[in-house]
This record gives sequence, structure tokens and C-alpha cells, in this order.
Amino acid sequence: MSAATLRARLAGAWTDSPRDAVATACVAVVVAAYLSVLYDVTSVVGESATLVGVVTGALALAAVLRALPSKYAFGLAVALLAGGLVAYLLSVPRAYYAALSPGRVLKDTVALLTGYSVLRMPAAGTWAVAVAPAPTFLAAYFTARREYARAAGLAGATLAFFVLTGDASTTVTLVGVLAAAGAVAFGTLAVHDAGSRQVQVVAAVLAVMVVASATVTAVPGGRSPLVPAEATTTASSLVNADSYVGVGGELRLDPQVHFVAESEQPTYYRGAVYDRFTGNGWTQTADVGTEQGTPPPTGDRIRQTITVERRLGLAPAAPVPQTISGLDAELTEGGLLRQTPTLYPGDSYEVVSRAPPDDPETLAGETGDVPAEIRDRYLQTPESTSEDVVALADEITRDADSPYRQAEAIETWLEANKEYSLNAPNTDGDLVNEFVLRGQVGYCTYYASAMAVMLRSQGVPARFVVGFTEGQRVSEDEYVVRGVDSHAWVEVYIPDRGWVTFDPTPSGERTSAEQSRVEEARSEGVDGVDAAGSEDGTWTPPTNTTSTSDGGDEDGVNGTVNPNRTAPQDREDYLGTPQGGDSPANVTVPSNLEGAGGDAGAAGGDGPDLPPLSTLAVWGVLVAGAAAALRYTGIADRAYRALWLRWLPDADDPREEVEAAYERVEYVLGQRYRSRHSGETVREYVADVSPGDAAERVASLRERARYAGTASEAEASEAKRLARSLAGEYSRLPSLRR
Repeated sequence: MSAATLRARLAGAWTDSPRDAVATACVAVVVAAYLSVLYDVTSVVGESATLVGVVTGALALAAVLRALPSKYAFGLAVALLAGGLVAYLLSVPRAYYAALSPGRVLKDTVALLTGYSVLRMPAAGTWAVAVAPAPTFLAAYFTARREYARAAGLAGATLAFFVLTGDASTTVTLVGVLAAAGAVAFGTLAVHDAGSRQVQVVAAVLAVMVVASATVTAVPGGRSPLVPAEATTTASSLVNADSYVGVGGELRLDPQVHFVAESEQPTYYRGAVYDRFTGNGWTQTADVGTEQGTPPPTGDRIRQTITVERRLGLAPAAPVPQTISGLDAELTEGGLLRQTPTLYPGDSYEVVSRAPPDDPETLAGETGDVPAEIRDRYLQTPESTSEDVVALADEITRDADSPYRQAEAIETWLEANKEYSLNAPNTDGDLVNEFVLRGQVGYCTYYASAMAVMLRSQGVPARFVVGFTEGQRVSEDEYVVRGVDSHAWVEVYIPDRGWVTFDPTPSGERTSAEQSRVEEARSEGVDGVDAAGSEDGTWTPPTNTTSTSDGGDEDGVNGTVNPNRTAPQDREDYLGTPQGGDSPANVTVPSNLEGAGGDAGAAGGDGPDLPPLSTLAVWGVLVAGAAAALRYTGIADRAYRALWLRWLPDADDPREEVEAAYERVEYVLGQRYRSRHSGETVREYVADVSPGDAAERVASLRERARYAGTASEAEASEAKRLARSLAGEYSRLPSLRR
């Protein structure tokens, strides 16, 4: 390409033709698709403002340097990427460097390309900011030079990376693919100065891509890009090996037995810990549980033997595990089981745990410092968190003088002000905003998420935990744990004491729902509902220290009590009344906060909920493509003409009706014989083509109405009847013009 040609192309880069404009817009959409993924990451962990700044800078740099030779532009992009990655490496915790090796780098790279979410990375926000400028600069640079295929290919490859990591949704992916195809197609049309017929073909092909993708994915287990997926959580999804757990939608309880535990005392069985909240789910970063400085647990020693009855993707155990045998798993210094193999029916292992401290008075008096690693990891809240949620948490905890007391206050408020229900509404926005400020019902993931976020907003480290409650006690030291016992709760960091369990979900309603599901499954003859004699009922201890009636009690599942948490009724003795005279349970959402703020979500509002922008974009392509296909094939024009020929609306003036009838007749004659020439009168035209009595009668009525100014309703009705008759004959006869 000569210098003169290049200057000419650059001078009119974005103004040459509508096809250039469309190609540019398509590239912009592909770039926006992968940037939306990065923005979602930064909106969760922070630095979204920084991301916007560096992307704006990259676009401005491309505009300034668009005449730069390609090899130098590539070099600059590589420098931008390298500099960003160096900045990222400087921001990750030092513990990451200790494990850094060529093998670790290769392993992490392969993991990223096989579904390892970017949100699991340490300092994910810094990473997002680091990688954004380079591809954005190059895509804008090539677009400015009208090299649309290169621009779309580069942006598409970047989006493909996020498809492989699992961070790009089905709809975002489809939008990006459609835009990339459109950029190449319209760029080619611009080069060859193609006409509207070729544009219609491109639009129709894009629409076919939408239909094909919807057909392929709209199968059991798949998702259609045309309809946003409804979130429905199964009980088993709370306790699997995934690094992400969603927290919204209707919950389906699984009544089948998952494992049988021999345990010295009833406990919760911790399965996984999550540290990063996205607004509608929790992600487990790769090195969770490796934080330094966590005090060792000081509670009772608990020995448990777990026998698996159903396939499990994790190893449940009472917190905090100290040793494990019979299972090849990693036990972190923080007492978390990681990298556990898949367990199958019949597998068994033994774990020895030591319970967290549980003396309320001692825990309530701890106000010391929190290790930096704990603060950095467990105080994160997404940028979508409403200031109204923070203000409400301020009000609830205003008289609490320690992290433990703050946790008690929020736990008590949630228990008292929200109702337990498995049919909880889902929201496209931040679930905690909706549940705390507007929602009235939810289940364990709603309660636990709300408590964790509210505590974090007060500077109290908290984390989201999933696992199982103690299950059904079938003998003095044996428990049957089902899918209905899967649960989510909160662990709160108490200075100098470590992680302490809090469960804000009302236990009575939860226990009742779980027991009802088990009884229903038994009546329906569902397999695997009972084991180890559980069908005979809950075992009753010989003393009255715990309530074991089948109906459950105030603080347990199937009639047992969690010894590692003080029961709510016991806490009333020392919780006390705040100076304002109200207990935390009586703090209500202030009137100026209730339903306030756009962050709280759309549920409960007056207006309809709109689909995501990406879904609307897919529908836009489908509609535009369908319209182009109809226009290209002439179907739309023929359909319009068929309707126009037969639809003769009534008018106030009969003369207008006669005129409209003649317009239809003349169109039919034009298709049947020939069109009326310019300057040719109606009388001359009709005499020349000799269309027959019906057409001549309508022409005569039109002449009288126009020039004599007279037409009766009867004449108007006659003209319309004759016009419809001629239209019907036209549709059945071949044209003489062919």
C-alpha cells in the first residue's frame, strides 16, 4: 500500500460510507464484549475506574498513532502488556512468589484455558487492568486504518480467551461472534463498494447464526442466548467442587442420603469456603485458606468417620480439621481441606477436628488487630453494594463494641426481620441489596451472603461457608446426612481467636421445610432417602440436655443442637439492650433507605424488568436480519402489497374511497399489462390496455369523483368491491408482462 493510499484511507477512516461505519461499530461491539468481562471482574474486586481510565487512554493512543507502521504498533502493544503484567506480579501476595516456578506458571495457564475463572486469581482487578490496554489499542489502531478483519480477529481472540476461562456468558460470546463476523463482512463490502442487496445477505446470515446458536443450546442442560437463564439452585450445587456458587433463585431440596457420619458430637460439616462476592454468587480464590496469622482453634476435639453414600465432590468435615486419614487431600494451615478427590459410594475416611472457640464472653471481649492477609481477602465487597446497605449495617451495629458483638447484632436482625422460604425471588442486580433493603424472603444463601457483606462493610472479616448441618441422629454417635441438610452459613474472624461460626438463617423454618421434603420423598417411594436405620425415626438421648423430637428444635436439624454455636435463646442473657433502648432485632430499614437507590434491584418496582443489554443486542441482530431476508426475497413487499390491495379503509369523504380503490386497480393493471406513462390520462390508459368492464367502471367513477366532485357512498362501496375483485383475479393469473 502506497503512502498516498494510506493517507487517503486514514483521512476518511470513519466517514467513508455507511458500510465503514457499520464495520467500525461491529469491531467496537467485539471490544466491548471482552471489556464487559473485565469490567465485571473489576466491579467485584475494585479498580473499575482505573480500568475505564486505561481503556480510554488506549483508545486515545490508537487515534494519535494510527499512522504508525504496523510492526511498531505491535511492539507498543507488547510493551503495554508486559508492563501491565509486571505491575500485576508486584501486587500479588508474597506467598504467591514462594510457589512460583515454570511448572506453576504452565499449570496456571492451562487452568485458565480450561475454565479457571479470572475471579479466582489473586489481585484479579489489577490483572484485568493490566491486560486490557494492549488488545484494545491494537483493535482501535487497525480499525482506524480500516483493517477491519485484523481488528475483529484480535478482539475476537481476546474474547475467546474469556470464553475458555468461563467468564464470558453464552450471550456475550454470541454477541461478540456476531459482531466479529459483521466487522469482516461489512469491511469487505466497504472495500468492494457493494450495494444494498449484499448488505441484506450479510444481515440475513447473521440472523441465521443467531437461530442456529439458539437451536444448538436450547437443549436440556443448555442455555438459549435469546432468553436470559432463570437461576434455580439445587441443594447439591451448594456442596460440590466448583469454585463458584450462585446464591439466587428457587431452591430444590434433595432428599437422598449423601453420607453417614460417626461423630462424637453433633456438628456442622464444612465443605468449602468462599471469599469473593460478585453480587450474585461467591467465588473461591485459588489460595484461600493459606493466610498466615490465623490462631489455632481451641475448642473440643472431634473425631469423625465419614462413609459416603452418594458421589461427592468434596470432603465434609467438622471445622477445624487437624488430621485426615483414608483420603488423599491437602490440609491447609488454616484448617481447610482442598484438592479432595471425587468420593464414591462406599468410600470412607476419618478426620480429627478441633472446634472453634465458643465462649461468648471471651469472644465478645476480643478487639485486637486483624492480620493484613485476613483484612485484604475478607473485607471485599462488590462495587454494586448499595450505600443504603452500609448505612443500615451502621445503624444495626452502632452500639456493638467488638467484632463478635457486631456479628451477633446483624445475625439477630436478619433472623428477626426476614422470612425463610425456598421460593425466593431472583434478581439481575446485587442480591444482597435486594434482600436487605426490599426482599422479605430468602433461604440460607441469602441470609449468609447478607450477613457477610454487612459485616465486611463494618470492617469485620467474614466469609461464606457451604456444607451440611448435622443431619438426622440415628444413634448416640451416628448421623444420616441428606441433600436437604446442605446449608450455607458465615464464619467471622475474631481477633486472636480465629474463625467463629454464625448462622443467621432461622432454624425452625428451615428444619420444617427439610423434614417435609424427606417425608414427601418417602411417601413417593424415592430411592436412597434412608440409611443406617433412619426410617425408624430420630434417636432420643436418655437425658433432657437436648431436644430430639422429630419436629426439630430452635437451633438444629432433625432435633439436634450445634454445640459449636451458642443458641439464640442463650445469647439473650448476655446480648443486652443498646443504649438507644432498642435491640438490634428491632432496627428497621429507615424510611429514607427503604426501596431507595438503583442498586437495590428491580424486583418490587413498578416498571418491567428488561433483559440484559447483550440479550437485547442478540434479538436486535435477529430482527434486523429477518427484516433484511424478507426484503431480499421480496416476501415483505409482496405481503405488504397483498394487504394493501385488499384493505380499503372507510373514509369520511366517499371521493377519497373511490380514489383509493382506483389506486389499487391501476397497480393491478400495471402488473397485468403495463404501467401508466407520464402525461398519459387515465381515460387514455384504460382505452389502450382494454382491462375489461370492472376496471373501466372504477376508472369512470374516479374521473367523476375527481373532476365533477361528486361520489355517493354507494358508488364508493361499488368501487371498493370491484377493486377487491380485480385484486383477487390478479393473484390467481400470471402476469402478461413476463
